[in-house]
Amino acid sequence: MSPLYAEDVECSRATAPAEASENRQSKPSFLRKWGPALFAIAGVIAINATLLGPFGHKIPKLSNRQLASKNVREERTQAVLDMEWDHEADLKRGLHNMRDARTLSESDGGVMEYTRRRHRYLGEYVHVDVSGDFSLFGKISISLIYFAFWVFLMFPNWFLPIGRPGIALGGGLSMVVFRYILLITGQGPSFDAAKVIILEPLFLLFGLMLTTIYLEKMERGGLFDKLRDSLDDPVNWKRSAKIMAMSTIGSAAVMNDSVVLIFSGVVVDLCVRHKVANSLPYLLSLATTANTGSAYTMTGNPQNILIVSLAYDDISWTEFLCNMVLPVTAASIINAIMLFVYYSSELFPGSSGLLECFGIVFSGNRTPEMLAQEHAYHARNVAKTEEVEESNGWTVWSKIQIIIITIFLVCFAVGLDVCVTSISAGAILMVLAAWKRQHWDPKPEIMIYDNEGNALPPKKMYDMDGNEIEPEEEELVTESETTLTEVDYGLLMLFIGQFILIGSFDDTGVPQGFFSLAMGGCADQMTSVPCVYWFVLVITILSNVASNVPVVQMLAATFPYATPYDWMQVSFSATIAGNLTMLGSAANMIVAFQAAKVGDRTFTSERHAPFGIPSTIISLYAGTALLSMVHFAPECSEKLGDCEAE
Repeated sequence: MSPLYAEDVECSRATAPAEASENRQSKPSFLRKWGPALFAIAGVIAINATLLGPFGHKIPKLSNRQLASKNVREERTQAVLDMEWDHEADLKRGLHNMRDARTLSESDGGVMEYTRRRHRYLGEYVHVDVSGDFSLFGKISISLIYFAFWVFLMFPNWFLPIGRPGIALGGGLSMVVFRYILLITGQGPSFDAAKVIILEPLFLLFGLMLTTIYLEKMERGGLFDKLRDSLDDPVNWKRSAKIMAMSTIGSAAVMNDSVVLIFSGVVVDLCVRHKVANSLPYLLSLATTANTGSAYTMTGNPQNILIVSLAYDDISWTEFLCNMVLPVTAASIINAIMLFVYYSSELFPGSSGLLECFGIVFSGNRTPEMLAQEHAYHARNVAKTEEVEESNGWTVWSKIQIIIITIFLVCFAVGLDVCVTSISAGAILMVLAAWKRQHWDPKPEIMIYDNEGNALPPKKMYDMDGNEIEPEEEELVTESETTLTEVDYGLLMLFIGQFILIGSFDDTGVPQGFFSLAMGGCADQMTSVPCVYWFVLVITILSNVASNVPVVQMLAATFPYATPYDWMQVSFSATIAGNLTMLGSAANMIVAFQAAKVGDRTFTSERHAPFGIPSTIISLYAGTALLSMVHFAPECSEKLGDCEAE
């Protein structure tokens, strides 16, 4: 090792205790921690009170165009209800009642038959309204149970050390038992728990976990390690920026849940490699940008996929992207700037203020602490190169991994079933890993040595007659005993329990009632200024309380003729809402679970909220304003025929 690098290592060792003691002593005050969140909440209340009035007395009346569109919607609904239809044919089609219905010919019924099928689909398969079958006691008790377990899931460390999977599963089972008690006492309807469990996300998560495990375990120094090294950087803020860029692009391309599932372990490993005292800024860089970036495309997250399938009018991939580019880009920039500002002490060590931080980013300046980190980083790389000589080339197994992942991404992009695609990729990698371990990897040799280190010949065994006993062949170790045991089945249990809790809560009609009560006179003009700012706030709250996918289903049933522009606002707000709290997005839960699995428990609700609340509110309102001013989606329904209404 050169003397220069030796001095750098000693310098970094000398500064490490001082940095650690400084981190221990500089505990943020209440105002420093929660001040931005409280200011953002007060600001959003003030904005809506100014635009709509403290009690909504400034809500504008419906325009002539809006009144005409409302009449057209009512006439279309009545016409659909008066149509004659084949009940047996609908039952035979079942959940596929909507398949190819958008392109029905005039001889098959055209737009009206499509509207009828969609009306029935929304009413019976997506949003079955059974709220009228509950008594008041049933609604209140179910709501209390749901909110109790919502608090348990949000703050699991406040109670018994059970963990989120156990809490969610216990909540789901408690809900099933209590719903049965309500049924036999006449206080509520029957509850089909299996029906509210959405299997597609579970299959997708299992396939992605399987694929990720084999990408990581198949070969040391392979594709997964090269991907980890590509995100590494000696400068903290650059490492965070790389994580945010990768997460944003990846979430828009494949899906936010898959990105955070793959890269959560990578981010934690990078934090361990650099001996980071606080990994929260890097985990937030991954989770928040995964949620925000997924709003770019219709395949970025589950709610966008559902919106495109439930929208009355057709929404193309390019139309969706063109409408989302400006607001999502603005939200991403705001989130990144706020992350750099809020965690400036961790990302810019040694900086004296925000001005110096911006000088570091744009001018390339460095503090002595940052220089020490860079020197220590390069010293470790030199020492590693001297100790272990590794090949930087691509082995045949890395090339095979690249081919499989490329095929997986192509299948995903062309619209093939993501669940089948991910599970197939994991199964193919499993077969390859098993063949590689049995026929390619060198067999481990079990040797016995004497005290001087000399290898001893294998012992021979004989039976009672003096015949040599042939050694038995070693039993093969199967994939079920090794890699498959690393799948996070607890994460699957977490989502199953949440599906049951949310499904039972939605049955009571409380979320729908809250939405109707909160919207008031803005219900028929929810995406028009100024009502749109109140509308996105209500969607954000509901998305964090009742989850974004059920909220989208509720809106599709409540407003069956919502325009493409309406759905753009719903998609943006429901997606950005995922950054508000820990339970706002499945991606947040995946990051927390994956990080905790490797011993990193810094990503908690208490630490997420002080940054998540102000970042979400500012990003939400800035993006909503831009989307309301610049959008290409029509504010009318072509299939409904109200684009010419005056």
